[in-house]
Amino acid sequence: MRESEVIAEVVARNPTLATAGGATVLVPPGDDMALVELRGRRVLVAADQVIEGRHWAPGTPLRLVARKALARNVSDIAAMAGVPSCAVATVALPPDMPDDEVRALAAGLHDAGLEFRCPLVGGDTGTLADAGAPLVLSVSVLAEPGPSGRVVTRSGARPGDLLCVTGTLGASAGFGPGGHHLTFTPRIAEALALVDALGDRLHAMIDLSDGLAADAGHLASAAGCSALIEAGRLPVAPAIGWREAVGLGEDYELAFACDGPPPDAVCGTPVRVVGRFEAGRAGQVSVDADGMRHDVSGLGWEHGR
Repeated sequence: MRESEVIAEVVARNPTLATAGGATVLVPPGDDMALVELRGRRVLVAADQVIEGRHWAPGTPLRLVARKALARNVSDIAAMAGVPSCAVATVALPPDMPDDEVRALAAGLHDAGLEFRCPLVGGDTGTLADAGAPLVLSVSVLAEPGPSGRVVTRSGARPGDLLCVTGTLGASAGFGPGGHHLTFTPRIAEALALVDALGDRLHAMIDLSDGLAADAGHLASAAGCSALIEAGRLPVAPAIGWREAVGLGEDYELAFACDGPPPDAVCGTPVRVVGRFEAGRAGQVSVDADGMRHDVSGLGWEHGR
């Protein structure tokens, strides 16, 4: 079962959750983070994992692996315009993993927590049974709404809205041991600046972990409309074509829907209009390139099988 199908199963089984234990659920499964209310205080919560051989290449320094594991979660916080609070981590260790590598992993989590102001406050470790099993690192984060108090979700795009992105697309091509997918900085500051700059004109937002084709599709699907990307407007990395730019994933930029033009830049990061949302089949994404419309709804990075 593909990752997107697994997520769809979870969402279908939990369309709404008025209460869950002691929490009131304000944003249920299906977004970048869940939003719950605990004793009158709103809290954002999410979890993500990285798996050796799928999310990083052999030979990658484990400090960078640890940083990526936390940074992916912090990027989800940015997608909701939140502010990080703290994190916990669980690690499934291969039985033959050297002690110095375990220490490097722990140090990387600690340092990343300080870097992103999302300190590691607990977790668990275990040892896998098979010597050839891959290292698995899972991180869960808590966050709060930003200073404005607003939480931006994937829902809310409307036909006629502009589709915009921050930064550059396709920079993670190659997926090597020193690439952008390991060194990116989550766009927390940029997300908060977009909320301030656009106000109610900012209708929806997501972080680009699966590629613009897939993630714009998530925004379009949540809104019941389609999205059109203009290839000539894409801010692509050097030597990257438009198909790679929308399909590779691991960019960790922001994509958002807004009514009217966005600022040219936020916090020194360029912002580009790359398309628009249209009335059409929910979730369909097309690219206007070479005088043709190409359906790219099937493109994007799948972190599952």
